[in-house]
Amino acid sequence: MNLTKILAGLLLVLAIGLAIGAWMLSRPNERALAPVATDSTPREKVEQHAVVVAAKAIAAGQRLLAEDVKIVQLPAAVASSFSRIDAVLGRTTVMAMSAEAPLFEQHLIQGLALQLENGQRAVSIAVKEPMAAGHHVRPGDFVDVFFTLDGKTDQASVDTQTRLLLARSRVLAYGAASVENPPPSADPLKAQDPDSGAGVRRGTRDNQNARSDNANTAVLAVPLDDVQRLTLAEKYGQLTLALRHPDDSSVPDASLFAALPTVLQPVAGRLPKGESLQPVDRSYAGLRFKDLATGADAKNMRRPPATVQTAAAVRPAPTPPPRQQTVELHQGSAVQTVSY
Repeated sequence: MNLTKILAGLLLVLAIGLAIGAWMLSRPNERALAPVATDSTPREKVEQHAVVVAAKAIAAGQRLLAEDVKIVQLPAAVASSFSRIDAVLGRTTVMAMSAEAPLFEQHLIQGLALQLENGQRAVSIAVKEPMAAGHHVRPGDFVDVFFTLDGKTDQASVDTQTRLLLARSRVLAYGAASVENPPPSADPLKAQDPDSGAGVRRGTRDNQNARSDNANTAVLAVPLDDVQRLTLAEKYGQLTLALRHPDDSSVPDASLFAALPTVLQPVAGRLPKGESLQPVDRSYAGLRFKDLATGADAKNMRRPPATVQTAAAVRPAPTPPPRQQTVELHQGSAVQTVSY
């Protein structure tokens, strides 16, 4: 009997426990809710990157001004772009740009054209070792260009001659090397001997000579008015490049010599009296090889403005003979006539 009561009590306790467990399992799970972000909740600051873009549509070949570009802030960096406006001001576009387009280096003109001064042109001439200072010419050097004729040309009857054609011309490129792309051995860091612990430099000049031995062209910065003289001289004569010290700035006085006549002559009355053709106009008018080789003829030399007088106008007027008067002198019966 007691055993039966004990078992009944255990079963009752077990039933109560199961009921409590079932009630606990039947309750909904209470999950922690994340706080809702409000306007007052601080947010993480995103890094911004400055990028130069076109402020408006830009045409090809246009020189960039301050109003053509602007800076925008982007959340991601744009590789190879510009971050400062002053880095693009004054440069010229290669292609047309649309508004808001980022600017890159390949969109802007670069190369030897930027090394030219106003009124200059880059002209290439053929070179050989004997006429180029033994291939010791380097980009950035200044040279005098001499012109030699042997007098055997069929273009004109000329004497054998040598004269200075261009003075102090800057060399922009010599062979594959240029002022923008110098020979690798010109860099002292690259000229060091990698096998030497002390970093002994190799013979930089010797390395450059080895590279320039194969040079067959040189690019010179030439004034526009002298381009036709250089091209004619190279075609019908021999050119020689003479190295000069960069501090030597002496040049011949062209005003001491008569200007060479042009192939085309200006229309009468279109060129103001006393004025000469501008370099671009002289280049358009052209130059004959005969005039380059023999100089200006006397008939083509421009006379200084002056009033031309005839021989009669220059001859002084004749002096009129003096007017004579006579007086009769009476002495008694004698009469004498005196002129004065």
